Amino acid sequence: MQDRNSSADFTSIQNTGSTQAQNSGSKLDNIKTTVADKLNDAADALRQRSGQNSATAGYASQASDWLNNAADYVRTVEPEQIKSNIQQQVRSNPGRSLLIAGAAGLALGILLRR
Repeated sequence: MQDRNSSADFTSIQNTGSTQAQNSGSKLDNIKTTVADKLNDAADALRQRSGQNSATAGYASQASDWLNNAADYVRTVEPEQIKSNIQQQVRSNPGRSLLIAGAAGLALGILLRR
């Protein structure tokens, strides 16, 4: 009798974990979509504001292209892919990774101190 209850509890825990994974996946998808949409909006606004001024139009066009590429990347990238890319970069360039992490920590410390 106790084995049945424990197996039912285990099944319930598995189902709950699966549901939570699906919910977190949909939350992540919502966040990715929102960020990508904001990047696209920023690219469109940049293109509209650049106007016909030839000096700034080229730079604005290039920047808006970068924003659109970033939006596409955000929509298609998977968290596991990001994790493996970061791990690969840290293993191949540990010194540079430490410098970047230190600079990011210093910047965050300055920002949070204010």
